[in-house]
Amino acid sequence: MSESVPDQIRIDNNILLGPLTTLGVGGPAKYYIRAQSEGELLAALEFAAANRLPVFVLGGGSNILVSDAGFDGLVIHIAMDLSADRKIQTVNVSYGGGEAKVERITSGAGEDWDDLVRFCVQNELAGVECLSGIPGSVGGTPVQNVGAYGQEVSETIVAVRCIDSVTMEPLVFSNAECQFAYRQSIFNSSQRGRYIVYNVSFELKRGGTPKVAYKDLIEHFDDRRPVLADVRDAVLAIRRKKSMVIDAGDPNSRSAGSFFKNPV
Repeated sequence: MSESVPDQIRIDNNILLGPLTTLGVGGPAKYYIRAQSEGELLAALEFAAANRLPVFVLGGGSNILVSDAGFDGLVIHIAMDLSADRKIQTVNVSYGGGEAKVERITSGAGEDWDDLVRFCVQNELAGVECLSGIPGSVGGTPVQNVGAYGQEVSETIVAVRCIDSVTMEPLVFSNAECQFAYRQSIFNSSQRGRYIVYNVSFELKRGGTPKVAYKDLIEHFDDRRPVLADVRDAVLAIRRKKSMVIDAGDPNSRSAGSFFKNPV
């Protein structure tokens, strides 16, 4: 490589992108970095700017199809993962003039989304149980306001931490500032491509009632009152029947994600 690489990061050449996606196809990235911290992300952006390289930010690889020609620039693979030392923080929030306690957790953008959902359900934290089995990483969820089975991440996200790829400054977006709408946020609409998410905070209700609002779930439980683990199991079972849970033994489960929106 003729370009000068900052000492604090490692940049590789000609890394195949196919194995990093759910479809499993695609050519190489000319330059590739696995960014595991905010500092590495900033250094990678500075390297690209200094060498006038186009940048592609890769998350869980569940919503893209990579050309066999690959990418003639720098691919930044977001790999921040806070799961190893994640802590649940109890905070007081105001509701209608009163106060209630909720649990706040923060996850690195590179963490597998379903791993986070499993963690929440195992710790009896309600708010994301219907989003079980969705492929991809945590950082992608606020971008398109991921939702399924009557639940959306906008219901629980309280902070999205990003790097502004134009100014190189770190920023924190509140829920309101994300401008969430159906499968939409500021990150995939008016400011598409500008902000790179590196961690996300959620507020969840310990011991809360699971959300059973979607037709398939209502029919599945009938008059039973499920707990969080029951809803997670039901969602996974329903998704598996439709080959919507990534499974190496099920070639039909290879997918680039949903390609439609419900009529609104």
